[in-house]
Amino acid sequence: MKLKSLFCLCLALPLMAAANNEAPQNPQNIVSFSAETEKEVPRDLMQVSLYLHEEGNNLKNLNKVIAEKLNKGLTLIKQQPAIEIQSNNRQTQVRYNNKNQKDGWIATAELVLQSKNFSQLSQLIEDLSPLFAIGNIEAALSKEAIVAMEDEMTDSVLAKFQAKATLIQHSLQAKGYRLLDINIDSLNEHYASPMVNHVAMKMAVAEQAAPVQLESGKTRLKAIARGRIELIKE
Repeated sequence: MKLKSLFCLCLALPLMAAANNEAPQNPQNIVSFSAETEKEVPRDLMQVSLYLHEEGNNLKNLNKVIAEKLNKGLTLIKQQPAIEIQSNNRQTQVRYNNKNQKDGWIATAELVLQSKNFSQLSQLIEDLSPLFAIGNIEAALSKEAIVAMEDEMTDSVLAKFQAKATLIQHSLQAKGYRLLDINIDSLNEHYASPMVNHVAMKMAVAEQAAPVQLESGKTRLKAIARGRIELIKE
């Protein structure tokens, strides 16, 4: 997440001695500083990759087995409207022995599922256990949650910046200050795949004694405001 950069927010912070706004800057009275805010929030999005892997000498039979399992899985998945299919990929490649000679075929398929409903996703993984193995489980903060937090984080970091500016003014016995510039940035998890916080579970679901319990964990959002003020001495 990248919070909006805000420049010259002269109206965001109280300015004293407005008549001095057009006065030339005195480098000795310019102070650069930063303020930051953090908040811990639960990840609300889960993504699971499931895969099929078959090997043999008859490519036609391999593709038939993959297709049958994949179609059965897709039928179950489509019965859950809260679960989205992010990708559906198949691949076939030649298998070689230790003498680098062709001795068969490898057929694979991967489904990537995504949902905010963790209980339904957990149950679906259990239902698919006779067919699929888990490739990876990842959790993240959704784009919607990030957008919802943006204004709150911006307000919070600006309030801290303003409080720090006032503290500097009083500590240095200035009559007031004016804001020269300010930028706001975030140092948060990168929303790329869009998943983060790998929970790597490379195991066959069918081999598990109990259903998979999906837990998303939490992430920390951080916003930093960096800027300069000019102290008004007279």
